[in-house]
Amino acid sequence: MTAPTQAPDEAPTAASAPAVRLTGVGKTFGDTPAVQDVTLDIRRNEFFSILGPSGCGKTTLMRMITGFEVPTEGTVELGGVNANGVPPHKRDLNMLFQSYALFPHLNVGENVAFELKVRRSRPKAEISKAVTEALALVRLEGYGERSIAQLSGGQRQRVAIARALIGRPSLLLLDEPLGALDQKLRAEMQLELKKIQREVGVTFVTVTHDQEEALTMSDRIAIMDGGRVLQVDSPEAIYERPATRFVADFIGTSNFLTGTLGGDRLGVESLGNLAVPRGHGLADGTGVHLAIRPENVRLTREEGEAAAGRVALPGTLQQIVYLGNATRYHLTLTDGSDFIAESRGADRSGLAMGEPVWATWDPARSRLLDQ
Repeated sequence: MTAPTQAPDEAPTAASAPAVRLTGVGKTFGDTPAVQDVTLDIRRNEFFSILGPSGCGKTTLMRMITGFEVPTEGTVELGGVNANGVPPHKRDLNMLFQSYALFPHLNVGENVAFELKVRRSRPKAEISKAVTEALALVRLEGYGERSIAQLSGGQRQRVAIARALIGRPSLLLLDEPLGALDQKLRAEMQLELKKIQREVGVTFVTVTHDQEEALTMSDRIAIMDGGRVLQVDSPEAIYERPATRFVADFIGTSNFLTGTLGGDRLGVESLGNLAVPRGHGLADGTGVHLAIRPENVRLTREEGEAAAGRVALPGTLQQIVYLGNATRYHLTLTDGSDFIAESRGADRSGLAMGEPVWATWDPARSRLLDQ
């Protein structure tokens, strides 16, 4: 049922090779494995996110792509070429750091032009034109003569992006790129980064622990935990069809009921036999988790109010929390476990805290997970 890694495509030509191919990649520090047996492809011109909690190995994985860390095992290919042993400065990539790493003694234009000037690969007039184009790309036309100290956090972020892209690398890696921004600016820059990526046609690979950031920007996401990749998929598939309990719990919020499978029923201690999704493909007697997203749960005062075919569990409403765009209901089921329901907008249910309720949902809108 799980899809821990994405198997690479067969023998691509150089032109059709993925931007990044990782095959059996692992990294051990002393006796501690940081990354274990990662195999996946990152396609050309896609926005790819590596997402996971702190310490899951995502930064180490990114550092192996850049060349700052050498894999203990496995191979890293860039554009179809084995990059093991190739130093970072000889890889056709660039990095965007959370700190931006801008030079305060240089103005905006000088910061953007820095890489091209160091390389001395272009005439002065070409560099000036490239700086103008890079600043236009990030909507900072006319900012070339300003000092870094005069810029807001979002503008500094844009300067860092322009500097990273001015040499048109095949691959741009972003390490928690929006972590230094406030919440509203982060939301704006998520859309801006995606727009820029589409315009320049460069493969973006971002490392983050922010699930909203990954869901908003990414074409595909790799979920990591304990040094392993647990699932690689589109944002919609990751959210709607998580491969493991960890993924379902890490991405968004889920209710979990654990029991033993028997046909189209799940036996849950103290709660009885509950209907589950059909066609799950799991053997009877298997111990599984049933994941139910709060937005798929509806609360009613009476069991009879639930529509036919819906699962209904009794509980007590403990708390009502207004979140602005939604209202979240926290309840306790009869077995003492916590359960959450969520509805759009303000609370219009008329329910009161401490009131007996029934939590109901369509079995088809739940997900069975065997690990």
